Amino acid sequence: MSLLSEPQDLLDPARVGFKFSRQAQMRRDGFPVPAFCCVPAEAFDAALAALQRDGRVPPTPAGRDREGLRRWAAQARDALAGSTLAPDLATALLGAFERLAGSEGYVAVRACVVTGADGVGEDSAKDPFAGLSDSFLYVGREALLRRVAQCWASAFNDEALLYRLERGLSPFSARVAVGVQTMVCGSRSFVAFSVDPRDAAPRCVIAAAHGIGEGVVQEKADVDHFFYARGTGVLSSTLVAKHRQAVRDSALDGLPEPGGQVGVTVVEVPAERVHGPVLDEDEVRAIAQLALRVEAYFGLPQDIEGTLTEDGRIHLVQARPIAIDPRLRHLWSNANITESFPGVTTALTYSFAQLFYASIFGNLYRRLGVDEALLRANATHLQQMIGFLNGRIYYRLDDWYILHSQLPVFPLFRPGWERMMGIEAGAMDGRSALPTVDRWRAGARLAASAVRVGVALVRNEGRMRAFEDWWEGLFAARRGQDLADLEPLARIEDFHAVWREVDDHWGVTLINDTQLSNASALVAKLLARYVPQAPASLFNDLLCGDEENRSSAILFSMVALAERVRAEPRLAEPRLAASHQEKPSQAGPHPARGEDDDAALWTALEEGAFGQPLLRAFREHLHRYGDRGLEELKMEQPSLRQTPATLLRLVRHYAASGLSVAGLRQQEQGIRHAAERVLQDALGPRSWRCRLLLWLVDKVRLYARYRENSRYCRSELFGYARATFQSLGRDLVRLGVLREATDGVHLTREELFGYFEGTGSTTALQGLADTRRTAFEQPGEELPMAFATYDTVPPALPAGAASRPAAAVGEGALRGLGSSSGVVRGIARVVFDPRQAIATTEDMILVARETDPGWLFLMLTAKGIVVERGTMLSHTAITSRKFGIPSVVSLADATRLIPDGALIEINGTSGAVTVLDHGEEAA
Repeated sequence: MSLLSEPQDLLDPARVGFKFSRQAQMRRDGFPVPAFCCVPAEAFDAALAALQRDGRVPPTPAGRDREGLRRWAAQARDALAGSTLAPDLATALLGAFERLAGSEGYVAVRACVVTGADGVGEDSAKDPFAGLSDSFLYVGREALLRRVAQCWASAFNDEALLYRLERGLSPFSARVAVGVQTMVCGSRSFVAFSVDPRDAAPRCVIAAAHGIGEGVVQEKADVDHFFYARGTGVLSSTLVAKHRQAVRDSALDGLPEPGGQVGVTVVEVPAERVHGPVLDEDEVRAIAQLALRVEAYFGLPQDIEGTLTEDGRIHLVQARPIAIDPRLRHLWSNANITESFPGVTTALTYSFAQLFYASIFGNLYRRLGVDEALLRANATHLQQMIGFLNGRIYYRLDDWYILHSQLPVFPLFRPGWERMMGIEAGAMDGRSALPTVDRWRAGARLAASAVRVGVALVRNEGRMRAFEDWWEGLFAARRGQDLADLEPLARIEDFHAVWREVDDHWGVTLINDTQLSNASALVAKLLARYVPQAPASLFNDLLCGDEENRSSAILFSMVALAERVRAEPRLAEPRLAASHQEKPSQAGPHPARGEDDDAALWTALEEGAFGQPLLRAFREHLHRYGDRGLEELKMEQPSLRQTPATLLRLVRHYAASGLSVAGLRQQEQGIRHAAERVLQDALGPRSWRCRLLLWLVDKVRLYARYRENSRYCRSELFGYARATFQSLGRDLVRLGVLREATDGVHLTREELFGYFEGTGSTTALQGLADTRRTAFEQPGEELPMAFATYDTVPPALPAGAASRPAAAVGEGALRGLGSSSGVVRGIARVVFDPRQAIATTEDMILVARETDPGWLFLMLTAKGIVVERGTMLSHTAITSRKFGIPSVVSLADATRLIPDGALIEINGTSGAVTVLDHGEEAA
């Protein structure tokens, strides 16, 4: 039987096994795989058949008696281990040894069970079957033929026999190929996984040790672990003191039992290497990139093994698929959703948000032509678009991808959608979508879907105008409505009526979001093509001065109030509020500073102390915009209508800052006009390229306006729901079911409605509320922005994940995503809650995890903004661009890595943040 050494002969897994066919493919295509040859499975067949003819191996037993099978396997194993190779095969092997190792070198001899008719074989995608056949390292010329025979014998090792029986496979069908490979004498070795093998999370995991690979795979050495985040390249590690390493032992020259390792022993690691990492950062990145290349090459997550020689070269000695069932893998992210639901929240907020997402996306898919039968089949995924982990809301991304894959055109829109959602590149690599159909049907579905989506995008502007008209008609009478006059069931029925309307209309806003994302991506590409010399900030600057949307109207309304308050010294200066003491019936005792001060001033304002025109202006703002506030989508947070003193506090803060409506408008218009001049100077003001770009930028502004307007509609919808739920909570207190109305936020929507509708599972709601309140007040550990779970919750996180550093770009510099141009220096103020006391906002650069509209008063008084989360289309980015505030979003761990009080410089174009002086933290 001939030895296989030519690349074309080594590619068939039915002859050489998946282990060696993969190595042959990789070596052929340039991967650093050492040279090797193979003894094909036919040689094993011939050797076993010859032994059976000679009677040295008895006929295979007919039954399935385990003890009888073990006796037969032991006889076969002993006979094969002691067999003599055919002369032509022996000659070919010895000749190959000279080519691979020279007369004095060494080879590695490895067995591999080849695939059968069922496609199952060692290192196959269906079944790893790994570690059950033997391998021998540091094999010299004199031991080569015996090692090949012992590899054949390992087909019938006890553990291999048991494995096949447990898997329902024939114990007699194992066929073994043997690889003979140049033995690379490495000084460090590693095993690397292209995804985390525990939960399939998108991070490479590398285990590395000093010495040879057996120290890692057989746990004979002390091992460092390294983690490489796919997409971002962020590194983290778990290091140990390394006292043991596996090395070649030249003193061992006898033959061990089958399965033993020849020439390997465990020794002490030299003292100078005990505490340092096995791999430096460049080596970690190189190995991770190699694992990702192998994954991309084979199209599946991979487990690779390799070694590094003293010169630092990486040698790849094995690659196999990671056997992970993708159906059990769940990918989570809150990179985008924390803008809506920051921090810890309640069961009521989660249950209502779950209803909202399922409803609006169901409407979207119907609008885009998804068949009702397919929607019903995926109804569970609609209910699972968000999850509730450790008291916080996360997207379940795997469900999103399955749902979006109902649209045949989704691959065309996927990159833009991922950018809008803040999903890292590679987060869903290898994720299966819906079952494929035949080519004709797939083409027909794609064409029909493309037409329907195209029509929806073309009609987007008209439909968004109609959406705004519909919402105003639906909500005008409900805005600020007092629900006390309605019976509980009437309130619940009104809620259902509103929700039927929402269920039929809201999907159009998601089409507009897609239009915004696609138009933004197109403008960015055209700017890069037509104006390559332009500053990176040009697109951001062109988006300033957009059409006034509901969010900016709210802001300008508050600044206008601030201008009026600035003219009233008793409101603008809290220390002068004592002038009200002459009229205790109006203002009561002298107000304390802070919240008490605001409450006392609001009481005075309501009692007419500052005139009716100002009071009417405040009331008009509250009537129109009272649902805009801090954490406005959370049911446990009161609205501004309920806490008008909070509005007064914000307005007084604006008054103290010197902001004016005219100044803000002039600032944003100035940025926009300067950017337009740059574009016109580069392309010519009348060129078709310039006109096209300006027209497209106008469209982006328009779609952004629609998006911001619909977001405030969402705020009003959530505000209406909050008022409904709170009124039901008060009814439950009146009925003796709850102790306090605020306990209602710890019940779900179904439980609140169910009590009055008779559809709840229990009437003992106080116990549920008490249990959930405890969980709310003592939430679990905050999880990363993006992670994976594998069949279990909470997730298995890598050691050291909580302390992983952000990616550095130089001495003292960090890198995020530039979202509003400009370079500024200032004092970092790390803020976790906009209600927290800040000594001064002078020269402030605001550093936060994320922002929502309730942060506006702080944002507008900041010189710059840095947030850990968000995208180019997030609230932080849009607001900072509109008002010309340099900002950086998506800077991981910013609140931890940037010291409060430090002097920092931020570049809103490049995304760089540099700590210049640690300031208050320096000591």
